[in-house]
Amino acid sequence: MEQFLKIAWEYRFIIILVLAFLLVFLFERQRAITILYALMLQAKRMAKDMVLKSGQEQEDWVVQKAKIYLPKEILVFLPDERLKAFVKFLFAKLKDYADDGQLNDSYKSSSTDASL
Repeated sequence: MEQFLKIAWEYRFIIILVLAFLLVFLFERQRAITILYALMLQAKRMAKDMVLKSGQEQEDWVVQKAKIYLPKEILVFLPDERLKAFVKFLFAKLKDYADDGQLNDSYKSSSTDASL
């Protein structure tokens, strides 16, 4: 234990720097998710007004606008393909939550139950 404390004390500035980076990353990630959800809701409103016709158009519109509104620090870690996959993942989570108010993948089973 004493050896661990000695090493931790020697590298305290690196440890603090890594923890600070992690905290900033977590806050920026949450901010990015909030921005993406707001863009997704706007895309849904545009779909309701028949501006965007398909789900793919909605996803593409969100990705296009996300490149404008997301902080550049986040976009460095999210290239286009990863951003598209992340938006698709968030759309699936939003659909699941809108289904019954819980995140339990019930929208997948309800679509198969309806066909029976």
